[in-house]
Amino acid sequence: MLRQRKKDGLWGYLLSAKAKRYLLARYPEDVERYLMGSSSTNLVKSEPDKRLRLHRMSMVWILCRKAGIGIFTHQKPAIPWEMGRATEPGVLWEQSDWAAYYGVAEWKRPEDLEIKGSRACGLLVGNRGYIVYNTMDRLMKWTPKIERNLAGRLEVRIRKCGGTLLTGAVFFGRDMFMLRRLLESEGGIKGNLFSLDDVYEHYYYVPLKVEAWLQLRLLCEDEGNRRLMTFLGEMLKKPQKEEGHLEDGWDRNDRPVYFCYLMDLRKLSRILKRPISRQGNLVCFSYQAQALKEIFPEPFQIQALEPEKTARYLGWKGPQYRK
Repeated sequence: MLRQRKKDGLWGYLLSAKAKRYLLARYPEDVERYLMGSSSTNLVKSEPDKRLRLHRMSMVWILCRKAGIGIFTHQKPAIPWEMGRATEPGVLWEQSDWAAYYGVAEWKRPEDLEIKGSRACGLLVGNRGYIVYNTMDRLMKWTPKIERNLAGRLEVRIRKCGGTLLTGAVFFGRDMFMLRRLLESEGGIKGNLFSLDDVYEHYYYVPLKVEAWLQLRLLCEDEGNRRLMTFLGEMLKKPQKEEGHLEDGWDRNDRPVYFCYLMDLRKLSRILKRPISRQGNLVCFSYQAQALKEIFPEPFQIQALEPEKTARYLGWKGPQYRK
């Protein structure tokens, strides 16, 4: 039911007519918007840029599915502004494990011409909402005006129906070593590549690795993140009790401690710019540790948490338990 095709040095997969009929017959609710009419996913792409764009979007879908995030229509509620009202409390959690992901085709409207050039892949919604991008293994083209228009339009629609407000953006990438390029980028020679700006208050980086499922869940579920931060705070000599501070506490040697496991790019950038005298301990997950060691100077100490042990403490089951 799948066919391979190669053009311009790029291999791709095509659904046969038999495969389309099978999917439309068995899973109409989930695939009609993608396999009917003139939708972009129902047309064969010849230009490499367009084919790679679909590939980037597919990588995010796959990781979200492995992490237990609802990606299919039957697994999640309709987008609140499409329903004309806010999602009722508890509905999201009943229809998907703990969060839902909506691809661009599910919320982009024909009148959204001003955001046509946006690099966004989709919208991730849990207790918090994020616009999602996939930078893969290179800096993506970035036009702040377009991305700001996108964020503004979604914010207006969400506010009208009383839904989960946008917290920021989640950037997916091929591996953890893309983190350095994102932090150090100044926009490239022409100034048209991504660099940290004020489009979003928070930018989070998540590698396209199965191990990152816990990081995704913590980004979406406030209660779990609070429990983990409280547990880590109990191990400190002096935990930070006030909000809005860069430090999350101080250890027994009065060195500042920073909880960095969510990979907030703006927070990491601010820590890097701190004077030498304020360097301290960075708390992260084990798959993030090596990348941080290569970015931060030696006076910093990296303390790595094991994702599996952390998940057991929170009472969460990882993707290896999911069917």
